[in-house]
Amino acid sequence: MAEGSDFDRYLDARWADLVGGLEDEGVAPDRARLAVAETLLASRRSWSRRVREEQVDVSLWAELRERTGLPPRPGQAAPHGVRRFDPRDIPDEWLARAGALRAARRRRSVRRGLVGLAVLVVLAAGWVWWAGRPPPREVREEANPLPVVWYAQGELHLEDVVVELPGVDEFVAWGSGVAVRMRSGEVVRVDADGGVHEIDDAPLTLDHPLRPPPFLALGRYDVLVQSVPVPGGGWAHLLDSSRRAGVQDAVRQSESGRRALVVCSADHTCGEPRTIVEADGSIRLR
Repeated sequence: MAEGSDFDRYLDARWADLVGGLEDEGVAPDRARLAVAETLLASRRSWSRRVREEQVDVSLWAELRERTGLPPRPGQAAPHGVRRFDPRDIPDEWLARAGALRAARRRRSVRRGLVGLAVLVVLAAGWVWWAGRPPPREVREEANPLPVVWYAQGELHLEDVVVELPGVDEFVAWGSGVAVRMRSGEVVRVDADGGVHEIDDAPLTLDHPLRPPPFLALGRYDVLVQSVPVPGGGWAHLLDSSRRAGVQDAVRQSESGRRALVVCSADHTCGEPRTIVEADGSIRLR
């Protein structure tokens, strides 16, 4: 698949530099290789989205520094040209190790869950309910200035509340709330009042979004980023003028760049673009 090919090309091109950059910071060689393998393996599923919406050299380098205990350097990109390609040092072995560790962690998690369940059965039902609640999230009341749910800077904006929810991968409006897939793979429901609950079955639209109607009213430098249905009918289209014409895989921030929302009714009548000023510009509708 194209996604796998893009991922493999990045892996082959950047493996030596990512490992070498960590080693130059004092990380032990084996630990550096395993950290790079684990971080990249965790990103494989969402690779196309990350490439489209992030500067992966910056975000991956920040995750690697955090994983290996190095001091944060916000905005710093992964180093280039610090190591030559060594055909004896390839990532396959380390990706296999990372996959085995990930599977082992999942098995341990399942075993711990079964042991915990056996204990909880013995305890009172009230204690079970209390212990099973998800951790509280910061929620504040705030009217949504946009007609749809949106996400920016680790916060999910619903109609009447804003919920702190770092690590969101994808989301979709679901009834009066929102279904959210986290980057960890966990799927949760966020209620209209900001309550967050784990769920087993997500709506089909989370994985198979509705196909939007064609939107042709683009300016010369505008790119259509995302489209989502508006409650009651119609569509909201997120535009970005900070991208190069015809390029969908990277965002270029510039002084003239902006993100704007255009709302179209069910009969395809569209309003004027509304420049979004409520965030730093990098908002998402999914």
